[in-house]
Amino acid sequence: MEISSIIGPIMGAIAVVGTAALKGLQVGMLWGGSAAMIVGVGSTAAVMTAYPLKDVIFSFKSLGLFLNGPVIDSEGAISTIERLAQMARKDGVLALEKEIDKLEDELMKKGIEMVSMNTDAIVIENVLYAEIDMMYEEEEIAAKFWEDMGAFAPTIGILGAVLGLMVVMLNLDNPPEIGPGIKTAFIATLYGVALANLFALPAGKKIKRMCHHKKVFREMIAVGIVGIAQGTAPKVLVERLHGMVHH
Repeated sequence: MEISSIIGPIMGAIAVVGTAALKGLQVGMLWGGSAAMIVGVGSTAAVMTAYPLKDVIFSFKSLGLFLNGPVIDSEGAISTIERLAQMARKDGVLALEKEIDKLEDELMKKGIEMVSMNTDAIVIENVLYAEIDMMYEEEEIAAKFWEDMGAFAPTIGILGAVLGLMVVMLNLDNPPEIGPGIKTAFIATLYGVALANLFALPAGKKIKRMCHHKKVFREMIAVGIVGIAQGTAPKVLVERLHGMVHH
């Protein structure tokens, strides 16, 4: 669980509400159903228009990565690579074939399968790094999705403000309706800026960082697999992999 992903937005909301309370505003005045609708639904609609549906669905699923962080077991992966390297050194690369189905990581499984087929190390390296780059680009779409929502939200908030002011213009001869219209205008602007800067933009940046961590982890696996194909000594290979983890 990424506690900061929960604490951060909550602290931001508390800062806004707390400041309003200190200035003498009633907390209830910060709520506006119509403003929430135009900003929430409008921002989502805008960013959905910019992305294919599969990317939209994937981006919402990526909130799990934002909240829980990437599942990375570097030490477990290094231990597995060391064991496979020792096996290949002792019994030959063909002995790795019976280990393929036991592997859980798909990238490692694909790489070891190529090693067991006695594929050239350079070919293995090119294939694995191409796979890593493709996965990174696909996952980074989620980060851009949330960053783009952060770019759209303030403008949608201004759209809500314009709608609120239109209500004011239509009710100049009805003073009781002017106040709610002005409130909607300001609250919509507040919601747009808050959605962008307290959630969407930070979420996009965190997801991008986590995607980078996953890429480094996969590159470590690729280095290990290529090392096995090259016949690198297991101890030397493990030291190299630990160096990548530390960085």
